[in-house]
Amino acid sequence: MRRLLLAWAEHGDWERLREQALRENLLGKRSDALIKDLLGAFRRRFMNDTGLPSATLLARMLQAPVPETARTQAMFPYFLRADPLAERCYRDLVLPRLRGPLPALTTSEIHEHLEALSLEHPELARWSPYLRIRWARGFTALLRHFNLMERHPQTRLKPLYLLPEPFAFFWLWAWEQNGSFWEADRLDLWTLLQADERAREELLAEGELRGWWTYQRAASIVSFQPRFSTLAEWLEDQFR
Repeated sequence: MRRLLLAWAEHGDWERLREQALRENLLGKRSDALIKDLLGAFRRRFMNDTGLPSATLLARMLQAPVPETARTQAMFPYFLRADPLAERCYRDLVLPRLRGPLPALTTSEIHEHLEALSLEHPELARWSPYLRIRWARGFTALLRHFNLMERHPQTRLKPLYLLPEPFAFFWLWAWEQNGSFWEADRLDLWTLLQADERAREELLAEGELRGWWTYQRAASIVSFQPRFSTLAEWLEDQFR
């Protein structure tokens, strides 16, 4: 996905990107079928309207001199928003367990949850037990990839401690959409990124210390003003 995003940032042309992947072996894969699957996944995650910053802005974030964990965290919501079932299981199975003392999640528990969801969603009822287990394993692989679960064979879940850079990436984008502090603060995205009210307050204070914006708050009275008129300007500033 990163290779495709960075290539997309160079030219912003889908046909050119497809040519690079299939004819120039951008992804280093020998199977055309696998490459086409990856291109399809790229299109679902980064080229559909999922209510997130554009693929070009995300690619610029991946190029910025920020911690590797910050880049990974910036990509995470795109994977969930592109897959409603993954987002549903993340909300149902991961987030509530993280509030417990020893949070863990097994493929069997995911499989059981898929069976329960099949009562509401007929398309899931048509899945075979093998397909459900395969999907459950893919879901745990997704969690491990984003450092939300310990390495196989461990099943312990790990909280996501959002870094200032991905927070600013999404916050400034939200501000750019409507210029409202409260609209940015109410983004459902913060739930996916495990940034509760206290975490957001700390990240806003950190952003002010870094000179990204001015921020003061007294109860419900807020003064917030970014130094940058657009997210693209903030991204450019990261390279200085």
